[in-house]
Amino acid sequence: MDNLISLLNSNGIDIIGFYNSTFFSVVKFILGIYAVVVFADIVLLLAQRGFSSGDIRETLLGLDVPPELLTRKGRLRKKWDKVREKIRSTREEDWKIAIISADNIIDDLIARMGYKGENMGERLAGINPGQIENIEELKKAHEFRNRIIHEENLKLTKEQAREVLKYFENFLDFFDVLK
Repeated sequence: MDNLISLLNSNGIDIIGFYNSTFFSVVKFILGIYAVVVFADIVLLLAQRGFSSGDIRETLLGLDVPPELLTRKGRLRKKWDKVREKIRSTREEDWKIAIISADNIIDDLIARMGYKGENMGERLAGINPGQIENIEELKKAHEFRNRIIHEENLKLTKEQAREVLKYFENFLDFFDVLK
């Protein structure tokens, strides 16, 4: 560091003088005020968005998050365990029931998050990709659920059922429900 200062001084650049100059003191003072204002803005914005509620995800995402995704995860886990039991079955009907049940659970949560729409498809369409991490996966899973409902002769493999269920589980993993 001393070598750099002496090199700059030998080229006619007075680093120590600039650091102690009135101009640099004014710049430091203005930057200090700016840093305090930015910090105060951040605190005020967090307070306005409801930081006092205690959940950082709700504050950052701006969502009205149902309690099952925040504090009362046990009930939701029990419901989800029943869905997983159906997927472990060897019967295709059980897999279809599991996917429909999973879709209903997620639909209920999304509706209570405040997304408007007559059905899950409309609610999913109203979600911005930045608000829910795996929105495209949820759309695919819901489309597959619709196929189960509307196509009577739809053949479903266990791998397909697991993949669709995983899309729903990724949503729950985002809120640390299944961990």
